[in-house]
Amino acid sequence: MHTTKTLVKESIELISLPDVYIRLKSVISSPNASMSDVAQIIVHDPAITARLLRLVNSPFFGLVSQVDTMTRAVNLLGTQQVHDLVLATVVVDSFSGFTNDSLNIYDFWYNSVYCAVTARLLAYHCDGLDTERPFIAGLLHNIGHLLSYQQLPLESKSAADMSREKNIELYIAEREVLGFDYAQLGAELMAEWKLPKSLQEITEFHIEPEKAKDYQLEAALIHIAKAITVNALADNPVTPETLIVNPVCWQISGLSVDEIPDIKKEVDLQVSMVMGLLFTQKKSA
Repeated sequence: MHTTKTLVKESIELISLPDVYIRLKSVISSPNASMSDVAQIIVHDPAITARLLRLVNSPFFGLVSQVDTMTRAVNLLGTQQVHDLVLATVVVDSFSGFTNDSLNIYDFWYNSVYCAVTARLLAYHCDGLDTERPFIAGLLHNIGHLLSYQQLPLESKSAADMSREKNIELYIAEREVLGFDYAQLGAELMAEWKLPKSLQEITEFHIEPEKAKDYQLEAALIHIAKAITVNALADNPVTPETLIVNPVCWQISGLSVDEIPDIKKEVDLQVSMVMGLLFTQKKSA
C-alpha cells in the first residue's frame, strides 16, 4: 500500500513547481534581496505578470490607484503577499492538464476558490490576523485530492463512495481505504515543494484543528470555510443544523454561526471574479 511519502515521490516529476517560483522563493529568502529583485524575477514570466496585475487591480484587493508595474505591486503588497499570489497561480497551472472522470478540474478549483475567499473574509473578523495567508491556505487545502485522484483514481473514488454511503467524513473513509487522507497527502506534497511550514500545518490539520500546534486559528478558519463551501455548493441555508462545524473551531476563532450569513453574501459576490482571474479553463457541462 502507498504512503503519502511514496505517492509524492512517484508523482513529483509530473507536478513540480516552475523555475520562476523556485527563483522567486530563493530571492525572497535572501537577506540582501530588494523589492526590485523580486519584481524582476516575476516580469520574466509575462503570463504570471499579466495575471498578477489583473488580480491586484481587481476589486478583490480594492487598491485606490491603478498598479501598472510589478515593482509597484511588490512595493504595495509586500514580498510575502506577492509570493502567495505567485504560488496560487503556479499551482493552478501545475495541475492544468489534470483529467479524471470522477473529479472535474473546474469544479475542483471553484470549490477551492470559494473556500479561499471565505477564509479571507473570516480572517477579517479575527483581530490582528493576516488575511492573505488564509486565502492561499484555503485555495490549497484540498490539493491532496488532485494527487490522489491522479495516481489512485479507483481507490479515491471508492473512498468518496464510502463516505456518501456510510454518511461519514471523507477523510475517515480515505484513511480506511487509502491508509491516509487528502489533508495528510496535501501537506506531504507541500513539504516536498518546500512550501512554508504554516501552509503544511494548516493543510494537514484543517480537518482536525484541535491537533494543530502553531497555526490552530488558521486551521480552524479553513475548517469553517470548508464547511461553508460544502453548505453553499449544496445550496443549503446557513443554520446551526446545516453548517457542520467542529464546535472547537468556534471557540478557537471567536466566531459564531450567526455571523456566517452576512459573510457568505460577500463571498458569493467575489467568487466568480476571483475564479476568472486565477483560472481560465471552461466550466464543465
